[in-house]
Amino acid sequence: MAEKPVLWVVGDSTVSPFQDGYFMPRVGWGEGLKYFFDDSIKIENLAVSGTSSKSFMSRPEYQVFKNGISPGDHIIIGFGHNDEKRGDVTFTDPSGDYKKDGSFAKSLFEGYIKPAAEKGAGVVLVTPIVRRDETLSYKGAHVHVTPDGDYADAIRRLSFDIKKELSLEVMICDLTRETLSLALQVDRDEDKENDTLFMHARTGRKEISCDDTHTSLFGAVVNAYLIANDIKKAESPLSSYLKKKLEDPLKDAAVWVERSLNKDYQDPVYECPKELSDFWPSFLDQNGNIWYATVFGDVNDLDCRNTSSFRFSGEDGKMHIAAGLDRTNGKITEKSDGIAMYFLRLPANSAFCLSARIRLDSYNTEKGPSDFVSFGAMVRDDIYINKGSGELLGDYVSAGILFNSSHTTGANTFARRNGRLIFEGGDLKAAPHEGDELSFCIETTGDGYRASIEGCSPVSTGYDFKLTAIDPDHIYVGFYSSRSVTVTVSDIVLERS
Repeated sequence: MAEKPVLWVVGDSTVSPFQDGYFMPRVGWGEGLKYFFDDSIKIENLAVSGTSSKSFMSRPEYQVFKNGISPGDHIIIGFGHNDEKRGDVTFTDPSGDYKKDGSFAKSLFEGYIKPAAEKGAGVVLVTPIVRRDETLSYKGAHVHVTPDGDYADAIRRLSFDIKKELSLEVMICDLTRETLSLALQVDRDEDKENDTLFMHARTGRKEISCDDTHTSLFGAVVNAYLIANDIKKAESPLSSYLKKKLEDPLKDAAVWVERSLNKDYQDPVYECPKELSDFWPSFLDQNGNIWYATVFGDVNDLDCRNTSSFRFSGEDGKMHIAAGLDRTNGKITEKSDGIAMYFLRLPANSAFCLSARIRLDSYNTEKGPSDFVSFGAMVRDDIYINKGSGELLGDYVSAGILFNSSHTTGANTFARRNGRLIFEGGDLKAAPHEGDELSFCIETTGDGYRASIEGCSPVSTGYDFKLTAIDPDHIYVGFYSSRSVTVTVSDIVLERS
């Protein structure tokens, strides 16, 4: 009996399988394809979370694909989310064509399309799904348009170019357009079970814990259905392996939502740490304060004690904090923290003023700050001792700088409250360069906090709230770095009244 042809699936976390303990676990659309193909083809989902079209090629999964693909096989390719991360080792440039070194198009062509075509295998390119936007504005990074260019359009241009210049036909499933259209449709309807809130993973029961990038099983199956339907309409050779009838999961939303829930999920209970340090060195400042070090939150599934990526040290009255020394790790977003921090625990009703000079030593990446890089001073209502955690989304105020697609020169202070980032200070006039040193200050006011960065006006508007959402008895103040940045903190002054 002849072996079954193989449908190879490669991509990032929006495609890959996961093993989650989430309330609604993450599932990529590669896992949803099995609901629409019959058993005459074998599906091999090799997608890996955190990879780009470039970085996936250094993985063992890539070699499995290269060594295994054979005549009559097919490959579905789904990259883009991590290709767009400027400053990251995963970055590829969307502006160049398939002949330009460093381009997204060349990475896709040389790494996947060409090897598959040379083996006589069929190719399907999939543009990246949109990131959920509850405001329904859907622009910028939500639709994969960054300061470097349009990643979905780069895939469309690639397909056009290689057909025109190489007579190579490659099918496209335009999930960017299709998931955008779907989101705008279902989120405006009154049927709440079809809301994208249920198509996305959720770390906890609260709606604010919704993961705007990664899908639940329901969302994964919806996206796989869109791909299967496109293949059927295009009468692609791959369509001969589809089930005779493609069932639209939106018509059985309640069933798929129920199947997406983790039946073993238990609500997390915040435990105030009894021990404030269990690995990293503490720091004694000139006033006798002991600052404890921790890494916590979303650090790309790394061990929070990973000394290759994180580092703490202190000498001559200066503390050093490094994150992402070997790769980008951690982030600051509405729905996620991932930081390295020196902190003190204070009573929740404490009045204080914390100030210091912070020198930016390195962005730890080739092209300056990547998205979600942040550093500065912070006061927050929860702390975790070297623990990966994303379920309890506490509140905080930061006299810090944050880079993302909306704040490319760096936000001038920010805060999070009830799962929403608050930007009231505008942006820095220019992004700090390596070696620059600035003063940072965060202090209590009558009804909240004031944050300031040298060269910018102090900000208190929007920061007028108490930090009691998670730990009602304590606040945690200190200095931090996130994702890929190394800083030196000096002239530390903590005044309490």
